[in-house]
Amino acid sequence: MTGDVQIGDFFQNLSYYDDYDGGFAPCEPFSGYLNFFHVYYIPFIISVGLIGNLLSCIVFLTTHLRMRSSSYYLAALAVADFTFLAILLLVHCSFNNVIEIYNQKGWCQSFVYLSTVCSTLSVWLVVAFTVERFIAVRYPLQRPQICTIARAKLVISVLCLIALISQIYIFWVAGIVEMADYPICEMLPEYQELMKVINFLDTIVTLIAPVTLIIAMNTMIIRNLLQFRKKFQNGSLEDSLCNSNQESDLHRSQTQIDVSIRRNLSTEQFPKRSSATNSIRKYRLFFQARHLDKQNANYGNKNLLSTRNQQNITKMLLLISSAFILFNLPSYGIRLYVFFVYTIWHKSPPDVLWCLQQFAMLLFYTHFSINFLLYAMCGITFRRCLWQILCNKVTKLKRRVCRFN
Repeated sequence: MTGDVQIGDFFQNLSYYDDYDGGFAPCEPFSGYLNFFHVYYIPFIISVGLIGNLLSCIVFLTTHLRMRSSSYYLAALAVADFTFLAILLLVHCSFNNVIEIYNQKGWCQSFVYLSTVCSTLSVWLVVAFTVERFIAVRYPLQRPQICTIARAKLVISVLCLIALISQIYIFWVAGIVEMADYPICEMLPEYQELMKVINFLDTIVTLIAPVTLIIAMNTMIIRNLLQFRKKFQNGSLEDSLCNSNQESDLHRSQTQIDVSIRRNLSTEQFPKRSSATNSIRKYRLFFQARHLDKQNANYGNKNLLSTRNQQNITKMLLLISSAFILFNLPSYGIRLYVFFVYTIWHKSPPDVLWCLQQFAMLLFYTHFSINFLLYAMCGITFRRCLWQILCNKVTKLKRRVCRFN
């Protein structure tokens, strides 16, 4: 019965494989839809996700996008999502009698461990680049010193290490359990009480804390974006740049030089010389002032272009973090509800919650494969880099074909 299925335990990443032997009879009249989704939709999103995450990683690490620190967070996210989907593919094949390795000792613990590590890492990578975007928008002058590639690599390494260490307990609590003379990769019965506590902590670490941080920072980022847009539309170009970038040191020094030269244009600042000599000096200073005006204008245009570029990056990353909340919240919300309403009081959850969890898990799996589509739809630079890579590959392929011919 559904009461035997631990909705919300640490096997939630692969929870649609359970003791119903692939049937969804308790979910009538929606069992047909669930069966259709698991037969066709799951393989589809796995295929799209594997290809998309691979292409995303290549674009972020082999094009000029690698000069951005945010690209390393997105590349690491693509690797984590790719690994999770690869494990999901092996499990899917195992339960469809293609490669029967999931329900074997050793493979069971390894798959559950890697899938949990990847899902945890995926969550906190989203938090990491959200924090970086918040710093870039809120403190633009400190962005070049704080949001560096070296720091991004350090943060990613620390997150990977924490995820690998924090989930190592799975090798002790997971194992093969005989159910109806059929071995199932499940939580060992002697660790059920311990897993209730671990599941509660896992929900805090992978849902409550990340979602709270993401919502808070996204709210402040959106507010700053709206303020920038309002100032840019209502004020002049120069005022918008000064308000958004607080006049960088270079611009300030150029302005001071410009002012000092203009003051020297006054005849009172010149020594008493012949009128011809004074006229020549006036013209020289005048042309120097015009030259500095052009430099300041060029700097302002470059600064504006850089600011707009940062705004576009911020909007794309806002979409990624918002998609994370949208696709993960239903599954984790059901986990929280079951834990506080049923698990604590040692009650069995009803069938309807198990069925809702199956639909929520479809959204959970979709999150691991949708980022590439979001990059392609919203990232102009990403599309250009991807198109350039594909064109280069096609050109090389044509050259090889011509050589053989």
